[in-house]
Amino acid sequence: MDNIAFDLRQLRTFITVVETGSFSKAAQQLNQTQSAVSQLVQSLEQILDSKLLDRSKRPIKLTLAGRELYEQGSKLLAESRKLQDWMHSIEKGKLPRLRIGMVDSVTQIAGIELLKYLQPKVAHINQITGTAPELLTSLQSGKTDIIISMANQDIPQDLAMFPLLGEQYVVVTPANWETKDIQWLARNKPYIAYENWTPTGTQTNNWLRWRNYKPQSQFSLDRADNVLGMVAEGLGWSLSSPTFLARQLELLDKLECQPLPAPGITRQLAVISRKGEFGSLIEEFVEDIRNIVLNQKVQEVQRRWNWINVEGL
Repeated sequence: MDNIAFDLRQLRTFITVVETGSFSKAAQQLNQTQSAVSQLVQSLEQILDSKLLDRSKRPIKLTLAGRELYEQGSKLLAESRKLQDWMHSIEKGKLPRLRIGMVDSVTQIAGIELLKYLQPKVAHINQITGTAPELLTSLQSGKTDIIISMANQDIPQDLAMFPLLGEQYVVVTPANWETKDIQWLARNKPYIAYENWTPTGTQTNNWLRWRNYKPQSQFSLDRADNVLGMVAEGLGWSLSSPTFLARQLELLDKLECQPLPAPGITRQLAVISRKGEFGSLIEEFVEDIRNIVLNQKVQEVQRRWNWINVEGL
C-alpha cells in the first residue's frame, strides 16, 4: 500500500479554515500564527496536487477538489477523534461504546445482570439477541463487538474465543411420567425435537443418530422455551441443557430430569471477539461474565437435581 503523504494536522487545519471562513480566524482557533496555517494548507495542496481554496474570493471559497476533501476529510477527522477517545477509554478501563450480542439462553437468565455490570464500564451499550450463527455473522460483519454464544461452532482465525462454561445436556420428561431410560423413551414416547437448522437441533439430533436412538417426533421447534413448555404439558420428552431449564424456573415442578448415558452432549458457551480489539479488558470481562451467568437461576436447577453439573471453563 502507498504511504499517505498528508497528516491529520494538515487536514484539521484545512477544515478549520473552511469552517471559520478565513486564515486569521483559523489561526486564532488553532492557537497558531496565520503564516503557519497558510503554510500547512499550501503544503496540503502541493501534496495532493490540487487547488483546494479560491483565495481570490472573500470569504474563501472551496474548489471542487476542496469541497470533496472537506466532506470526506471531515468524516475522517471525526472517526480519528472517535478512535482516539476509544483508545484512551480502553486504557482507563472504560469504553465509549460496546455492541454486545447474546444467545437467547444467556439473555433470559442473565441479560439484565450483565447490562447492569457493564453500565459503569461503558458509556453507551447496544445489545442484541440471536442464534449462534446470527451472532457470529454480526461479529464478522462489524455489527457487534463481542458476543456470548455457543463455542461448539467453527470460529474464524481472526476471532478470539474465551471459554465461559460447559454443561451437559439432560433428558427431560413430564414430572408425572414413570421414570424410564432414554432407550425406552425413544421406542415408546413422542420426542419433541429442536429444528435441525438450530445449533441445538444439529447437536442433539446428531447425538441421537450416533447412539442409534430413533424417536418418533411429531413436533420440531426452534426455541428451547417452547420445547420445555410442551414437555411440561405432557406432550412428549426431549433433551435440554441446564441453562435452558434455568430460563423457566416456573416449569421445574412439572418436569423431571435424568442424565444422558455417557458420553453425552456438552454445550459450551464462550465470549468471542475480534483478536486484539480490547486488550487486557476482555479477560476481566470474561471472568466477571462467567460469574454472572453462573447465577442463582442456574444454582436453583442444580439444587433441584444435584447431579447436574455446570462448570466455568
